[in-house]
Amino acid sequence: MARLDEHRDLIDRLFCRDGAPFGGYSCVGDPVVVVTDRLVRATLQPDGEDVRHDLFQLTVFCDIHKFAGELWEHAARNLLRVGALNHPALPRIVMGKFVPAERVAFTLTRERGRPITIDDSITWARNAPLKALEHFSLLLDALSELHGAGIIHRNLTAAALNVQPLDLDDPDNVAITLSRFEMSTLIGNVIRNVGAGDAGDAAGGARQFYTMPPPGVAQARHHAYLAPELHAYLFEERASARRDWVTTDVFGLGVIAWEWFCGQISTVLPGPYADLEAARGPQRTTALRHLHGAMAQHLGSSGLPEALVHTLRRMLDPFPQSRFTSFEAAKHLETHWETIRAHWIAEEETAPRLVAFMPEECEMLYQERRWIQHSPTGTAGREELKAFLEKELASAELVHAPNGALGYANGPADRLQEAEWVLVGERAVWFCAVLREYKPMTSERTLHHEVLVIKYLREKDITRELVYAKRRRKVESVQLVPFRPGQDLSGVLTGRPKWTDLEEAVRDHLGSDGPNAMYLRSLQFLLDYQRAGVDARCYAFRRVGSGARGQVVIELDTEADDDRRHRDWLLTAYAGDPRRRPPFGDFFQLLDSDKGFGQVDLVPRSGRYPYFSRSSTVTAGLLRWVNENAVRVQVPVGAEVPERGWVRPHGDGGTTPQLDRQERALALLKAQPMLVEALRDPRSFDLGRGRWLEQTVPEESKLSLESRKIMETMLGTHPFYALQGPPGSGKSTLTAAAIKKNLEAEKGARILVSSQSNHTLDGLARKLIDGQGPNSLILRETSLGDDSKVTDEVVRRHTLQNLTADVADTVTEVLGARLARGSEEEAPYHDRPYSTETLERARKRGIALEDLPPLTGTLRKLAEEWLEHVGSDLVDLTERVRAGASVTLATCNIAATVNEGRWNPKDLFDWVIVEEAAKAWPTEIVVPLVLGVRWTLIGDHQQLGPHRQEAFRAFLGSLAEHQDTPARTEHENQESHLKVLRMFEHFFEGKSSSTYTAADSAVGRLEQQFRMVKSIAEPVSRTFYPVVPRKVDAAGLPLSFLTTTKVAPHGLTGPDYLLDRPLVWIDTAGCEGFVEQPQWYNTGEVDLVERVVQDLRPVSVPPKDLKDDNSLVVLTPYRAQLDLLGARSVLAGRQHTIHSFQGAEADRVIVSLVRSGPGSTAGPESLVARPANTHRVGHVSQPELINVLLSRAKRLLVIVGDRQHFVAHGGKDWCQIADVIDEFGVVVPAAEVIG
Repeated sequence: MARLDEHRDLIDRLFCRDGAPFGGYSCVGDPVVVVTDRLVRATLQPDGEDVRHDLFQLTVFCDIHKFAGELWEHAARNLLRVGALNHPALPRIVMGKFVPAERVAFTLTRERGRPITIDDSITWARNAPLKALEHFSLLLDALSELHGAGIIHRNLTAAALNVQPLDLDDPDNVAITLSRFEMSTLIGNVIRNVGAGDAGDAAGGARQFYTMPPPGVAQARHHAYLAPELHAYLFEERASARRDWVTTDVFGLGVIAWEWFCGQISTVLPGPYADLEAARGPQRTTALRHLHGAMAQHLGSSGLPEALVHTLRRMLDPFPQSRFTSFEAAKHLETHWETIRAHWIAEEETAPRLVAFMPEECEMLYQERRWIQHSPTGTAGREELKAFLEKELASAELVHAPNGALGYANGPADRLQEAEWVLVGERAVWFCAVLREYKPMTSERTLHHEVLVIKYLREKDITRELVYAKRRRKVESVQLVPFRPGQDLSGVLTGRPKWTDLEEAVRDHLGSDGPNAMYLRSLQFLLDYQRAGVDARCYAFRRVGSGARGQVVIELDTEADDDRRHRDWLLTAYAGDPRRRPPFGDFFQLLDSDKGFGQVDLVPRSGRYPYFSRSSTVTAGLLRWVNENAVRVQVPVGAEVPERGWVRPHGDGGTTPQLDRQERALALLKAQPMLVEALRDPRSFDLGRGRWLEQTVPEESKLSLESRKIMETMLGTHPFYALQGPPGSGKSTLTAAAIKKNLEAEKGARILVSSQSNHTLDGLARKLIDGQGPNSLILRETSLGDDSKVTDEVVRRHTLQNLTADVADTVTEVLGARLARGSEEEAPYHDRPYSTETLERARKRGIALEDLPPLTGTLRKLAEEWLEHVGSDLVDLTERVRAGASVTLATCNIAATVNEGRWNPKDLFDWVIVEEAAKAWPTEIVVPLVLGVRWTLIGDHQQLGPHRQEAFRAFLGSLAEHQDTPARTEHENQESHLKVLRMFEHFFEGKSSSTYTAADSAVGRLEQQFRMVKSIAEPVSRTFYPVVPRKVDAAGLPLSFLTTTKVAPHGLTGPDYLLDRPLVWIDTAGCEGFVEQPQWYNTGEVDLVERVVQDLRPVSVPPKDLKDDNSLVVLTPYRAQLDLLGARSVLAGRQHTIHSFQGAEADRVIVSLVRSGPGSTAGPESLVARPANTHRVGHVSQPELINVLLSRAKRLLVIVGDRQHFVAHGGKDWCQIADVIDEFGVVVPAAEVIG
């Protein structure tokens, strides 16, 4: 394929014409042939009006055969991993694909700027050396990221750099990025398979790839970027022992930096450069060796700072094995950053940087943390505090928190966001803000960039994402000054360096584009709304009377409460409705507790905003309501109620940390635009090419053909895949099989599985543990080692504490047994065999102990040291177990702790799977997602959605009544907010059956269910899972895409009205004693349900045995009814609400609907009006609740309720269900059951 028009036609077929498989683009200009018949590049522009000015670089590698295709797919996964990191000096890779039919592979990257002009960049660097130093550091870090992902650039010359202006008014303010490495894996394969003496097209193409200069660059100058290890191959056609060195890239970047800081090679070293120009063939090797030697020698007299000279010399080392790696060069530069900078800055700027602290605000260092011995409000304490901070910040590093202290501290959002500069100290991270000086009686303020003011602090162990932030700079020295708001610091500002240069060095300049920014804004509003809900549950109080102990009355402190409430528009709007924030006394009276009384937390009021610290919080019991503004509490012995304070429900103590984790996850999400785009508008690519078709794990044999196809798609689709699984479709079975198959194929992969529900995680964990291979570790993470929520005993053995103990015992026993062998003994040790228990423990970990020789020499010494270490340091072993787990299962909330908060490429999971994704708030889902580079979401948007989503919808509607501009803005944005809230549902909007089976589809759907017998499945499948476009059967009922496999009948022998009837509605209409009672319960239905359960033959198994045959549960939508059901001995332990039983199943399910109509009579619905209003059946009219309620039964579903009432007032879904039951089930009058 040598002709340009053939390349143009290929690009048009794949990307530009109507129906193109990767269409939606137009080609800008002509393609450029980089390597004849091999490598082609082109610039593409997206079609449509929404695309703004985005351009994409297309790189096409031609004439790819089977092996190269597999090689490319492996490389593409690594490229997507790098793209997910959003490094400021790397391009955004948005697509990668091997196209077998065309025998080509391609990548598509979002362009950042245009190719750099090397001479212009040298002039820029000489004029702005500090800017050049910063970009040199970023490029080194980007190269380190590439090498860490297993990608070698292979052609890092000046032509591999792009430049993008960031500020048109400041030509020095630019972004510089690496590019053109996307096909390096395939190029490397060609080079490795071409002999030095080959004269064929492949050899010529490979050499052309290296030696052809870009437009406008002289050939000799281009060759100066080529590392010495390439010269023999390129210029002498002589093979070298090895050409694939990662440090080859380092050399090329070193030459770029040399020219930036020293000048043009031809100008600085005219003699050696002229010799290179004149050289031909093998002479070029000698000329380049002399030129590179002269460049290294020139560094000694260049006048550059010694630390920078050392970095460049090591990068230009002629021997690749002793040359700096990209990581070593980046680390050396970071370590000596301030020293290098000092070479180019004014002398006064080398003075210590100013950090101001407010002694009164640091009282917690004394009262709570005891890091100082005296209160900082006194003179001695102030001096002690200053000395402590000087030691704490002696080796501090500056990092940037884009959201400031949001998610880390309490207070008004604007103040928290101002504290965006973080000093990472010895014990804590210190959130600082630039000093703001306000002009009296005006809103004017002056920023003093010479001073950072400490505002908040958090311990390092809960701020790991900041402690390990990628962009960081060491602060050479600081001077601490005490400060009070309003204090004049002009005397100490003179001659002080500004923090601006360090701030710019650590700031992320990559903003979000328009659609991504709006999506992130909606996510932030969802989180702010949840915070407002928590904040509204906290009230200001004052103590009534002088008694502070025993029984104490507290009442609302209206003035303080109003003051806090009106400082935030969102809290004002939320709390304005008494249904959301009831009066003080009424709210606490409604608190519910398993112990029969509510508990509250009380804390003294020391400011305008509540802060519930461990040391100052008193937990009291609620005794009784006094009036709507007062309650009586019981204080524990020894504790006192403060005179004035804040009070909240005790259970809210865990909510704030959860929201803080979500806040931090959102900050990380902003740095991952690839993930944002996947959530906003999923687009994925199949990198599997059939490699997952062969059965490799036993679990596959349990899957249907459809499920195996879905699993293949799930495993091959990158970077995002969403799977809808209707009730009983085997989602968890499929997921477990996919995980095992992935681990079998990709040894060493790390997978994170997350869900809201502990029950869901335990079920999936059990499937993974059953048949677990010896080379995998399954870890079930829990909160602070508390495994009480893990109910499965087998799974509990895989919590961190228990798994660590098991590994320690295995190491101790197996290694101890090996050390007990003498050097003269020989395997398999028939004379003195290992014990059966030891052999079994070893086999569990894949160790054939009887085949291993005795330990001797160095190995024996290492084994002895390791055995001693394991026994003495379980903390280290615990971290090794956590880091080495193949699969980690954690709730969305706990997922934030599994990497100890680190967000580092080496710590990221290869695959993150979120189960029940439709049920969670998107801010919860983000927490595990930001910990990985590939994402799969599984759920069903037709079942339960995000908790209290209707309340959120109503709140957005209420904002129309508010006059505040922010309120009106959020009301106008409600469509966007609701779309983000229903994130999972949005993935499937407008999709059809053809979408789910299309190549590269980012969404899939399971269309077969295995739980319910066919007649039980009919109401749910026909009502909630119809085919699109709608089709009906002969009875006029909608057809469903959901098919049913054969399920065994229930096998009941009694009562008669249930014989051979899996789907029964016992209709209470027209029967006395079945009237609903407010708030809501129905004693007649309780009696009837009890009667049905007592009559079942064979009898049901005990409540805890849900997995056994003849298991039974009773479901009801209402808590009051739940309590009545639980009070009957025959029903105790079997009763559940809809929400508590989602995701579970039982052989037999009885549903108590509770709601009924006055004077309902049994009879044909044709005589009954069917009004659209649904308020008379309450929340059970919601489609997702009906779906869950009626899809839990495997073999028997009995609905107890007033059928006429639900048909008349339940809405179209209940009407549809009633019609389907008429066709496929049986309606039994309640009178027939009662007798």
